[in-house]
Amino acid sequence: MSQATELPPQQQAPAPKKKGKGKWILLAIVALIVIIAVATSGGGDKSSSSSASGDSTASGDDSSQAAGLNQAVRDGKFEFTVNGVDCSQTTLGTDPITTQAAGVFCLVSVHVQNIGDEAQTMDATSQVGYDAQGKKFSTDTEAEFYLENGGNALFEQLNPGASVDGQLVFDVPAGTQLTQLELHDSAFSGGVTVDLG
Repeated sequence: MSQATELPPQQQAPAPKKKGKGKWILLAIVALIVIIAVATSGGGDKSSSSSASGDSTASGDDSSQAAGLNQAVRDGKFEFTVNGVDCSQTTLGTDPITTQAAGVFCLVSVHVQNIGDEAQTMDATSQVGYDAQGKKFSTDTEAEFYLENGGNALFEQLNPGASVDGQLVFDVPAGTQLTQLELHDSAFSGGVTVDLG
């Protein structure tokens, strides 16, 4: 009987070791994700710089990499074409399922094509907008789910040669007008600038 009462403490002793191992496994997974992201973006940066120089040469302005609306620009494995901006909506969705902007929603229509040689995920959270004062705005991914396609268009994996049309959503203070976008093929890429007018 005394041996039976000693067993539970022995069974409880390894539990902290499992928690410690769990932390190390979690850290190893995070480190692996960072290494993969850095390795993936390394190739993207090379293409970004070579394509950016091609874009600036095409526009005849070597001092700026910025393009305008309806002009294709490249960053890494993606070619982006911004087709329009609408900063007039305060509500997205269809009754009774809607969401309200804290200020106003700026919807940016964009065409994205994978120009690389392997599949790449288009990540709307890697895209940023700027106003005339240089204030930086991130996308509102929660609001994107209220778009007609449920916000899925710009969160999907694109195979080489595949393209998608979608909208980036920014929730900005009322009266704000986005003047530039910085578009990225991944969170770690150099990015390319598009003037919105």
